[in-house]
Amino acid sequence: MDEASGLFELTGLRRELVDLPEPKRQDKSLPKLIGVHKRRLERMEWECLQARTHWRELRGSVAQVKQDWRNAQQHAKDFWADARAEFFRMEISSGKFRTAKGAYERKKLEAEQIHIQAREAAQRARQSGQAYFLLKQLVRAGHLRSEKLDILQKILHEKNNPPE
Repeated sequence: MDEASGLFELTGLRRELVDLPEPKRQDKSLPKLIGVHKRRLERMEWECLQARTHWRELRGSVAQVKQDWRNAQQHAKDFWADARAEFFRMEISSGKFRTAKGAYERKKLEAEQIHIQAREAAQRARQSGQAYFLLKQLVRAGHLRSEKLDILQKILHEKNNPPE
């Protein structure tokens, strides 16, 4: 090396400084934003899946309660029809008929209570469905934002790294 530097001194030639541009530091904010956005989107998708599962469970319980209500109504009607038939065939006395009528009224009230429960369960299922569809809409919007961010990142990458 000393010989080479001596050669430049003897000939009077000087080394010319090469002007190299410093490499630009990559902006890390967009990839970080995309990463955070993807994690939030994954979380929202998970919550949407949980909401759908919950909604389906509630719909199943609504179907069960409605079937219980129908069964209770049918049981009350059958009980009353049997009691009337026995009375008209004169198999039971009027006292037992009045007792059967009271039992029928109680059975009707029980069926109405089950009907109220079914309506409440249907309301809960409806609200759960609304929450699920709102989350689903938010997930779709998140996917659109994610696509836009990916396109923006691609454009910036092409701008910063032009093809040679």
